[in-house]
Amino acid sequence: MPSVSRRSVLTPSAPFDLRAAVLGHGWFDLAPHRWDAGELRTAVLAEGLAVDLRITEARGGCVAVEARSARALGRAGAAEVRRAVRRMLGLDCDLAPFWELCRAHPPLHWVPERRAGRLMRSAGVFEDLLKLLFTTNCSWAATRLMCARTVDALGAVAPSGARAFPTAEACARVDEAFWREQVRAGYRAPHCVALSRAFAEGRLAEATFDDPELPTDELRRRLLALPGFGPYAAGQALRLLGHADDLALDSWCRARMARLLGRAKPPDDRWFTRRYARFGRWRGLVLWMELTAEWHTGPQAVEVRAEA
Repeated sequence: MPSVSRRSVLTPSAPFDLRAAVLGHGWFDLAPHRWDAGELRTAVLAEGLAVDLRITEARGGCVAVEARSARALGRAGAAEVRRAVRRMLGLDCDLAPFWELCRAHPPLHWVPERRAGRLMRSAGVFEDLLKLLFTTNCSWAATRLMCARTVDALGAVAPSGARAFPTAEACARVDEAFWREQVRAGYRAPHCVALSRAFAEGRLAEATFDDPELPTDELRRRLLALPGFGPYAAGQALRLLGHADDLALDSWCRARMARLLGRAKPPDDRWFTRRYARFGRWRGLVLWMELTAEWHTGPQAVEVRAEA
């Protein structure tokens, strides 16, 4: 397919490491993303077009973005691409207070050293929420398949042949049978329909959730009101939306902590609450850093101590 390429360089608001940002959350492993050898490839929508993106680290901790589309993007389309990349990689996150806290806690010294703490997100809130539905009560392999089937069936095609994650409007045009039979979302099928239609019809919007002024309790209330969202999904969404005070415990978190502690059984939830209380508004992100340290440092580099 003929295409037009446009290159730009984005400047993070704080010290940045592309690998740490991408590996900060498992989204890099889900369609439409591909991460390989320090390069993130994905597709996003801008001006109604699916745009191929090749994202690499540039000099000075900046981010180089090569955008390829079927026709030249206008000013508005170029701005859409920049907004999408800045959101995905957390380029505007202020992690200075978090890094300062980590420096005061020796087992977490590696976090500021590696510029970790950003969690890779989607280009928009709807995509994050639908993907979170795909993570509930199933294996990661099943999540990957549900995402891939959704993108393959409904995503707009970019010049490379890759597909962007579909809009809420595209998802709202299919019925529950599609989610059950093609995506194989199981019990999530009616929730996928309800979430897609709520966004497509304007009853929900990005600003409903992605508002830095919203108190955590109010945002949690809005998330728990979503179809199919319980405490785990709401907690994970809070973390992605920059509210790091929710522990967002699930079976993976508990089993992972048991392994890190060398225990046969996971500690109970009260143990998690006691252990992370000292980290205040950052407690959920500190927990996440300990659980995912191997993604950044290797299996032997980080010690998790048993004491609360």
